[in-house]
Amino acid sequence: MAFYEGSVMRIEIGGKKILHEQDATLNVSSDFKEIASKDTDGVETSPGKKSWSLSSNAYAANSPTTNNGIKDISEAWQSQALVDIKFTDGVGGNMVYQGQAYIESFSIKATTDEAVTFDYSLKGNGELTIASNS
Repeated sequence: MAFYEGSVMRIEIGGKKILHEQDATLNVSSDFKEIASKDTDGVETSPGKKSWSLSSNAYAANSPTTNNGIKDISEAWQSQALVDIKFTDGVGGNMVYQGQAYIESFSIKATTDEAVTFDYSLKGNGELTIASNS
């Protein structure tokens, strides 16, 4: 059994990876509708709307045009631009998650004697496509 390797599972925004990404988290959820009446035993539930988000943190650096960095995240948030995202390790047959999202938030941490880092979150807009890498 081959495990997915965390060091290569990356977020891409607009086809470019996040420079110096340290970790990334995909969250998906479904709202559930509850139905209870005199004709049901207990509460019945059924899935409703789905939502998703991605979050990550990275070291802040001036990024080359081949990667996204803190400047790119800041500008996408400022312009409230809808961005294409992909979350994948690029390995054939492994999962790839794709969709569109907005930069929901970002924060910058500057601690004395440490490298500057930033956290950001992406709020999914519409369907999250789940497929396999070809």
